[in-house]
Amino acid sequence: MTGAGRSNNRRTEEQATPGMLVFACKWCGLIGADGAGKKRMEIPASFRLIPVECAALVEPDAVIRALASGISGVAVLGCHLGGCRFNHANHAAVKRLELLKTLLDAVGIGGKRLLLAFGTAHEDHQYAEVINAFFEELKTLPSTDPWMY
Repeated sequence: MTGAGRSNNRRTEEQATPGMLVFACKWCGLIGADGAGKKRMEIPASFRLIPVECAALVEPDAVIRALASGISGVAVLGCHLGGCRFNHANHAAVKRLELLKTLLDAVGIGGKRLLLAFGTAHEDHQYAEVINAFFEELKTLPSTDPWMY
């Protein structure tokens, strides 16, 4: 089999299990993720977590690059609105990333591939629920293969 054939088979297997990239605020989302892991809550294994100082630091181009590289969906987890350590910075994140969702819909990729969620550090159960629900949503979306080439 040629190298291209193997690549296509691998991509099919990857699409069967959606890959997620999770940007988690180190003050809330990351602590919730850690708590979910310590309690061994059931969450899909096909995600990568990137800690960020604040959800407001997640730039739209990082989301677009992740989707362009084959990730099925991107989640941004921050502190409760009004509870940000950086004086409402997550309000700016909501505005910027909601606009990005609209753009993703407009170009046909789909805004459902971007999740915004806000919680507190002690809500590990919420973290697991959000990740599981997003994973199930991603499984229903069409393949991103047409956008990969």
